[in-house]
Amino acid sequence: MSLKPAFAAMLRSVRAAQSRTQENVATATSRTYLGHLENGSSNVSLDKLHELAQSLGLSPLTLIALTLSAHDECSATEALQRAHDEIHELGEAVKLEVIRAHLVDGKLVKRKPHRPADAEKLARVQACKAKGMTQSATARELLLSKGTVHLLWH
Repeated sequence: MSLKPAFAAMLRSVRAAQSRTQENVATATSRTYLGHLENGSSNVSLDKLHELAQSLGLSPLTLIALTLSAHDECSATEALQRAHDEIHELGEAVKLEVIRAHLVDGKLVKRKPHRPADAEKLARVQACKAKGMTQSATARELLLSKGTVHLLWH
């Protein structure tokens, strides 16, 4: 189920609670885009969410918690507690140092594009290689493209 209606309802409610007009909040974005968000007809990017939160004097996490609260029909506190529990469960695997290792000077570290290898295909190609077969012969034997064999060969 889409989060757009819940986000729209949250944004309208927060803006009303602060007695703010769309024009007041639109310093973060255009009034037209804000209208689309409040009508549930547009998605919000993380950067726009951050800008909107700043314009409202709130944390992006607050806006997300309130949105999930409306979507999941629970309190914002319950939504945050669930997130807290999930973060605790993930533990050391996603601690701040691990996340920061993927960033240098605020930019994402590039990684070589690749698809995870099919373990069965990899084993079959490596078995052919161990037998002394060429890549072309392996491709014919296993009915794979030469490109696939090449990727799994090394």
